[in-house]
Amino acid sequence: MDLSPQRCPVAALVDGDNIAPTHADAVLKQAGSLGNPLIRRVYGKAEAIAAWSDHGYRLCPTRPGKNAADMLLCVEAMKLALHDGIETLLIASSDQDFTYLAEHLRELGKSIIGMGEAKPPTSFRRACGKFFLLAAPQPTPKPACPNPSPLERLVAEEIRRAGAENGLPITKLSAHMHKTHNVRIGDQPEKTWRAFFAKRPDTFDIDPKGPSAMVRVKRAQLFAP
Repeated sequence: MDLSPQRCPVAALVDGDNIAPTHADAVLKQAGSLGNPLIRRVYGKAEAIAAWSDHGYRLCPTRPGKNAADMLLCVEAMKLALHDGIETLLIASSDQDFTYLAEHLRELGKSIIGMGEAKPPTSFRRACGKFFLLAAPQPTPKPACPNPSPLERLVAEEIRRAGAENGLPITKLSAHMHKTHNVRIGDQPEKTWRAFFAKRPDTFDIDPKGPSAMVRVKRAQLFAP
């Protein structure tokens, strides 16, 4: 990104109560494509905007109050346009409240670029000279289930072999594992079968405590031959 002083100055103003800091680099990249983003400010509650400082933005924390970030952003945008002579302003928000700001700046002859997350208000989009959508954040992938241990496989096979679709009583399984496989749960780190199953919620499902408590296999496909 060319940040040389010869390029026209750009003000990147972000509604930090509305736009996540994961978009910080995308906003700055877009601002850099328009000119030299000398002014990079993010407005909002202190705790909501703290992470933006790691991306080169000036933090503008707001006082408590409804729409405080919106009002402060609007005031500073007008000052930049009227007093400081900034011709290009990028406003990052998905809030329709900035429609009025974009319209007034446009009528002053300023170049207004909008950026927002999915489904930003149509009125705000149309008030800007250009509008760019910010990509929706990707969901965090669920951690893969660990490979079952030999004992997990053996227990799951015994439950299946019993042919109990609704599960097998834990007491019955315990006795069978001891008699048939010489497996004593007291020799395992968990010390009890209930603790053993509770530690593996992705593999086994157990009933609440009781004399008839059952255990079921949740990941039977992992134990198929």
